Amino acid sequence: PYEDRFETRVSNWFTPWDGMERIDVGVVMAGLSTTSLIPTNCYAAPDAFRLSQSQFTTYSPDYDVDLSSMVVRDLGDISIPILDQYKALDRIEESMFGLHQLSGSPVIILIGGDHAVTAPSFRGYCRANPDQKVGLIHFDAHNDVRVMDHGPTNGTPVRQIIESGYNVSGSNVVQVGIHGFMNSSYYKQWVEGQGGTIFTGRQVRREGIDAVMEETLDLAGRDCDAIYVTVDVDVLELAYVAGTGVATPEGLHPTDLCEALFALGQHPKVKMVDFVEHDPLHDVA
Repeated sequence: PYEDRFETRVSNWFTPWDGMERIDVGVVMAGLSTTSLIPTNCYAAPDAFRLSQSQFTTYSPDYDVDLSSMVVRDLGDISIPILDQYKALDRIEESMFGLHQLSGSPVIILIGGDHAVTAPSFRGYCRANPDQKVGLIHFDAHNDVRVMDHGPTNGTPVRQIIESGYNVSGSNVVQVGIHGFMNSSYYKQWVEGQGGTIFTGRQVRREGIDAVMEETLDLAGRDCDAIYVTVDVDVLELAYVAGTGVATPEGLHPTDLCEALFALGQHPKVKMVDFVEHDPLHDVA
């Protein structure tokens, strides 16, 4: 797309990785959606992400940040077998394990797919960094600690992470934005019983996102070497996310999520971020 010499369009800056260039950030796609409890089209989110870039530049006047000084590359798509979700989850774990061993230790961003991609991605990071203790910051409408009666789904990733056996403690798990008549009291009790902390959507509105994030970073990063961040877009208010499986009016405002991510992006312990549950076939734009 068109750009003059004083601006950088994201589409001209975020280019495919050649496999050799030193990168600051690598973005990898995993369009898995057969693990959704409710059928979605989240498999299409990676391509929608790429197609959306032509209208954006790398500079934000709100934060006075220009990303063009960073080397950010598209690492491509993890091959997802449509008929074998267990094989798909294994491929995600193996791919993330390999990417986290790249020279220079770039930050890796994963674009899902539904939320089932988070657990294997987390395991891949832990396998590549066995000496690190890892905290988890989880933005979502849902606790995602459903029982595993139906196997790994987009409703189970946080339970899988806490029970993974890797060096992660429930006391370093923080959930932000949980809201709506979509959870159960059992889920809340289970998370808190593991030592986790929950900031509901209402708490964010009443206390302010800055105060919540200060406490969140302290809890997730306490005695940890790294923090994994997972962002389910249904954490947002329904009016702003037509393109997701389940959202309700009690969610966060987009500016609060942007403020939270701005704080996380500056924190040295944040090593991995994923974005999940965008359903572009239900999106208005």
